[in-house]
Amino acid sequence: MLNIFGKERRIRRDGFTLGKFFVVIAVLSFLFALPERGSGMDQFKVVGYAPNWYGAGYLDRIDYNQVTHLIYAFAIPTEDGEVRPLNDGGFMTALVKKAHENNVKVSIAIGGWSYKGKPLESTFAAATDTDAKCRTLANAMLKVVDDYGLDGIDVDWEYPRANTSRQYETLIKYLREGLDQRGEGKILTSAVTGFMAADYSSTALGCLNWVNVMAYDGNGGSGHSPYQYAVDSVNAWKKVGLPNEKIMLGVPFYARPSWASYKDLVAADKNNAAKDKTDYKGATAYYNGLETIARKTEFAFENAGGVMIWEISQDYTAEKELSLLNKIYETAQKKLSETERPSEQETVVNAK
Repeated sequence: MLNIFGKERRIRRDGFTLGKFFVVIAVLSFLFALPERGSGMDQFKVVGYAPNWYGAGYLDRIDYNQVTHLIYAFAIPTEDGEVRPLNDGGFMTALVKKAHENNVKVSIAIGGWSYKGKPLESTFAAATDTDAKCRTLANAMLKVVDDYGLDGIDVDWEYPRANTSRQYETLIKYLREGLDQRGEGKILTSAVTGFMAADYSSTALGCLNWVNVMAYDGNGGSGHSPYQYAVDSVNAWKKVGLPNEKIMLGVPFYARPSWASYKDLVAADKNNAAKDKTDYKGATAYYNGLETIARKTEFAFENAGGVMIWEISQDYTAEKELSLLNKIYETAQKKLSETERPSEQETVVNAK
């Protein structure tokens, strides 16, 4: 089996002389190395958000061999530039332990759409309206990294606009500086939409390891997250100059407008795994089934650096062949196999 997280190592044997005869040898040998997961980050990332509100029980159902990064959701900022205590019943500790035991990296997402019914956009704007407050918020976020032994930070400011773009940039610069001071390999990412790329400065984007493109919630119905919306979202970030490897294509594990999880849809009827819409509790639910997830993964393999999942607890795991995460993994394996397959010329060596 191919390992999508590390580079395949190929060995070719040279030809040799046997008297006056020419020998044609067809030899191909593959060695599949299993390096520490971080060493294969240039291959294909599978990034899953892990929300704390369902408790730690579902962490045992995640196949950690099929993800490269998990992101805790969410830490909440305050208007004075602090971070609210997590108060998650030990969820973060359990997440870090299980992920690190399996060489999976863990970041913390700060923000999200709202807190207790109030959108957080204005909170971020207030928390960064002076240079001093930007520094305070950055230090508070970095302290969480230190306290839990995390690998990085994901900024979920939804969303910086033209009038707050500079504030976002300042916060990102302080976070990059602080993470770099903590040693090589610390990750800084940001959740973004597929249609507001122009409001992110090149300086801010240059500080990020990658962006997690939320190519879903296009609308509350059939436009929620169709294939074309994924293509358009990735292309929007390419147009502002981001290379493939700095773009993670976000895919949903839930439906609109019901917000039902893929897990619940398939539990209700296993045939729903092969669909993108179904009748569920008296209404039409629009989502991504196995085929669309595979198509999006193929597109991401060719045009992005990986996929991002919102969110991983919503997967159906009772049967592996119906799991969206497993479909992502299998599709990426297949694409890597095709990419790494040697040409016919490489498999035939003329010896003299």
